[in-house]
Amino acid sequence: MSKADQKYEIYINKRLLILIPEHHLAEFQMDSSTLVMPYLGVKKNLFQYMDLLEKSSRFSSVVLFCKDVGALFADFMSLVSCFPAGGGIIRNPDGKVLMIFRREIWDLPKGKLDPGEKSKQAAIRECQEETGLAALVLMGKLKTTYHLYRDKTYARCIKKTKWYLMDYKGTAAPVPQLAESIEGIGWFSLRDALQLSPIHESIRDLLNYYQTVLEKEASKEQKNKPQ
Repeated sequence: MSKADQKYEIYINKRLLILIPEHHLAEFQMDSSTLVMPYLGVKKNLFQYMDLLEKSSRFSSVVLFCKDVGALFADFMSLVSCFPAGGGIIRNPDGKVLMIFRREIWDLPKGKLDPGEKSKQAAIRECQEETGLAALVLMGKLKTTYHLYRDKTYARCIKKTKWYLMDYKGTAAPVPQLAESIEGIGWFSLRDALQLSPIHESIRDLLNYYQTVLEKEASKEQKNKPQ
């Protein structure tokens, strides 16, 4: 996807701030829970949309559009502190995915990058530490997610997480990292994982994205089968 066609989805609480190029506006599905506004290049106005999604449940999403969505995203990122992270969808030989239960909500293993660390390295390290699984093989990148939150000083921060698909090649059972407040862990079919509750909306969307990846792969394999 070219930068001109890029779409950014930023999770704020359980709601979304969506940044899209103007020429994609007609393709976007609108409803009464969505506020759609043009971005006119005034950075300070972005704070009002962040406030709206943080403090009100009136809208489930706010869509901002302009001709140069890259510049809009750069303006947004200049207003927050960014913390890069890496995480993974881990699948076993049966095709099940590993879910963790952390702070009373279902999640996937992930964590912030250490100084000098690459996203791939952080994703593998964090997945190993949080699940106790050593025999992980990186299969490829899935997507990047953005999550806005407040730190202890009440400043706005954004966690930029690059997600990777990993295959587990070992036989040992997963062990939750209690030091990271992981209370439970287990293998689930993708269908069952999508039914877990409560679950972070960003994680549910990531699992849905993974499902579309699997469907495309299956369709491709079917087309390539000899007739």
